[in-house]
Amino acid sequence: MTRHLRSCLPEEQTGQKPVTVLRIAGEHRSDYWIHVAVDATTTLRTLDAFLRGFWLECCGHMSAFTLGDVRFVRPYSEEEMAARLGIRRESMDTDFELVQPAVDEEFGYEYDFGTTTALVVRVVEKGHWDLADLAATSEREDSVEQDGVVLLTRNDQRDRECATCGDPATEICQTCLRTRGPEALFCEECAEAHEAECDRPAYLPVVNSPRSGVCGYTG
Repeated sequence: MTRHLRSCLPEEQTGQKPVTVLRIAGEHRSDYWIHVAVDATTTLRTLDAFLRGFWLECCGHMSAFTLGDVRFVRPYSEEEMAARLGIRRESMDTDFELVQPAVDEEFGYEYDFGTTTALVVRVVEKGHWDLADLAATSEREDSVEQDGVVLLTRNDQRDRECATCGDPATEICQTCLRTRGPEALFCEECAEAHEAECDRPAYLPVVNSPRSGVCGYTG
C-alpha cells in the first residue's frame, strides 16, 4: 500500500507549507496501519490527539513520541518526571518541521505506559501538497483535513474467527488475551459459554485498532 500511495501522490505541488506523509502501524500488531499527511506547523500534540481520537483513547492515559534519544511528552507530575530520568525530554507542543525526520526514518509512539499500545511511525514522503487536495484524492469518505492532519488510507478490518466455532468473532476476552492470543476471540454465543471456564470473563468488542481488546478500548 505504501508504494501504491507514493505513486498516487499528486505531481503538482501547490501547497505553501511542507507536508510529510507518514505510515503508522502497530509495533506488535502490524496488520493495523494508517497513512496520514501532516503539515509543517502541525504539532506532535495535535498528531497525538488525532491518534487518540481515531485509534486509541480509552481512559485518558499518558503518551509519548520517541525520536532518537528525545522523548516528546505531555506534561507530567513531578513523580512521573522523576521516574523517567536519563533521557532528554521535550514537550509535544513542538511543530513537526522542527523534529525533521528524514524519508524512510522511523520513530516510536506509545499510548498508556501500563497496558501499552506501541506504534511505529515511518516517514513515507515529503513535499508541498495542499492538504485539501490530498484529502480529495483519497478514496476514503472520511479523509478530510483536520487541524493539519489528513487520513489517507487505513487497513481493512480483518475477519476474525471465533476460537470455538469458527464463526465471525465479535468479542475478546481480556482475561485470556495475553495468554491465549487469538484463542481469546469468540462469537457472542460462544462468549457466553466461555464464561463457565474463565475465572474472570471480561469482554471487549473486536474493533479495527491496534488497541483492540486492551484496557477499556471499545472503538
